[in-house]
Amino acid sequence: MAGGKREYLTLRQLQEVSLELLRDFDAFCENHGIEYVLCGGSMLGAARHRGFIPWDDDVDVMLLREEYEKLLALKPEVRQLGQRDLLSARDRTFARDFARFVRTDYGKVEEGTRDDDCPYVGIDIFAIDYLPESDEEFAAQVRDRNKYRQLLLTCASPFNTGSTFAKRWVRNILRPFANAYGKYRIADAAEAVCMRYNQGPRKDIGIVCGEYGTRERWPLSAFHPVQRVPFEDAMMPAPADYGTYLSAIYGPNYMEVPPKDKQRPSHIRAYRISDEAAETAAADERGEA
Repeated sequence: MAGGKREYLTLRQLQEVSLELLRDFDAFCENHGIEYVLCGGSMLGAARHRGFIPWDDDVDVMLLREEYEKLLALKPEVRQLGQRDLLSARDRTFARDFARFVRTDYGKVEEGTRDDDCPYVGIDIFAIDYLPESDEEFAAQVRDRNKYRQLLLTCASPFNTGSTFAKRWVRNILRPFANAYGKYRIADAAEAVCMRYNQGPRKDIGIVCGEYGTRERWPLSAFHPVQRVPFEDAMMPAPADYGTYLSAIYGPNYMEVPPKDKQRPSHIRAYRISDEAAETAAADERGEA
């Protein structure tokens, strides 16, 4: 940052920062016996591009719910890494029904959200849950979760934001009620919906809080054994049958590169936080300031 003006990273620079963070996350999980895999656009990028999708700006991973719980319990160990943190609704640091592994030395501005929602570059971490056998029950589960998602987005969005007039109007009406109820209580309720069918093993699993709704469903048998696949200059974990997973999410032609007009540009602007500012923020979070 020169002269008080932020210097934003290029997309490729952001990818390099995210890759370094992914390496740290991978090493941490391996050292603590936690099994995870790439998911979403990161898994698609590994399969189709052997790394990042050229226009993608973030990293997504997923892990079975029991592994997710083990990871969240290791937050103190994550903080010992230096300029790294694990944010979630469990400790009231991130009001979502998923978690985020972040770099506190790189800030970000994300379109449509306030900076205080999560001001750092990070990896989105999704828990995999068991799903009901019925498609209708799963669709109802996703709908129930998405109601809470809309409330969370309303809490995180600045006044009068939304892609349409109707969305802006609804958010402006709901915002004071959602904030009064509490964003973390809403996140807790959303996560409870995700875990609705976790009473015992079932043949299908998925990410109820995922971006792709009812397409987030695939057989448990496609997950194990986890394998390593090329991702940029590293080898990262992937589901045993990632083709089945990617086909469920993106369709059977997932290896085809979409036309230019379908290649969504970056929605994150990232910047380097000065070492002094980053250390001050980290000390504040540790209660050492």
